[in-house]
Amino acid sequence: MRIEIISGLNRKAPAAILLCAEGQRILLDAGGALEPDEALWQVPADIDAVLLSHDHVDHIAGLHRLPREVPVYCSKVTAQALPAGHNIQCIDVRGTFRIGNIIVTTGSCGHAYGGVWFHLDIEGGVFYSGDISMESVLFRFDPPPPARVALVDASYGLYDTPQLQQLDKLRHYLLQPSLCPVPPSGRAVELALLMARDNQSNIAMDESCRMMMEQMARQNDGSLQVSVAAELQSLTQILPAFSTQAPLVLTSDPDGMSGMAGILRDRDDFHHRTLFTGHLNQLSYQQWLAGEVDFCRWNVHPTLSCLKKLTAMLSCQYFAPLFTPLDCPAQWQQELQCEIITHPTIEMVELCQ
Repeated sequence: MRIEIISGLNRKAPAAILLCAEGQRILLDAGGALEPDEALWQVPADIDAVLLSHDHVDHIAGLHRLPREVPVYCSKVTAQALPAGHNIQCIDVRGTFRIGNIIVTTGSCGHAYGGVWFHLDIEGGVFYSGDISMESVLFRFDPPPPARVALVDASYGLYDTPQLQQLDKLRHYLLQPSLCPVPPSGRAVELALLMARDNQSNIAMDESCRMMMEQMARQNDGSLQVSVAAELQSLTQILPAFSTQAPLVLTSDPDGMSGMAGILRDRDDFHHRTLFTGHLNQLSYQQWLAGEVDFCRWNVHPTLSCLKKLTAMLSCQYFAPLFTPLDCPAQWQQELQCEIITHPTIEMVELCQ
């Protein structure tokens, strides 16, 4: 077995990982750029299959660079976001399928509607998380089976502030009129749900966010908490039509520069503060430093405590923290109690030594 982390190791970057085993060359995610001037990752030759974890741009927006005949395995929700003409093979959020002799198990990742993690039954097990969260009130996280090698979303590094504590901070920002750029299949509906639980239902959702919420209310594909069904159905009935006068405006462009977010921010008569709750690109980060926008993290990636729980579930020996700088591998190893992978190319023969 050979694993090549083409993109996503040692920094926040698009997800693209090549796994070669059992005569198969499998690409785990095919992410698009997070920055306008970001160099594109090199597409590997002779790909036999692509596994897509969820529909966010840094995991799927590079798919158009791949040959269209290559089978692409993803959930039905993720398939909705893909360009036409690809060889889409829809999979269950919680199920199994085969690629050649390899059995692939999926589970809900806790990060997005239709989002999954992948477990491949090779060499003691390989686990790829995509993006995950174990704290969501909206999305379900399924415990994975044991795996010797874990390739895991660690976007927050060693950060360890729990979601409930972050909610208290978020309420402070939401006392003022706020524009929140959010992914429709992720934070958009979760933030609306939490505000409704605070008896604040005067929320504006743009068309993409509202359509995603209505789809969730109609169908739980296995990625939603069972307990939220009635609340989602109620939300679709009570949320008012889109209005820029609402105290909280949720728009479906996470970088806040295009789509409805960009339109509203360019208007002279729109005075809501822009509040980012997720990843800041370089421009948004500079705007935050200058005091032009606000930032309050809403946990949609694992905290250090969550990563510790996950490594215990997996009983993994080797752990690659993805989508984060690795300034201190020794500290990672001390915290997680397993060998930390810091090199982009991993050969199974090396792991056996």
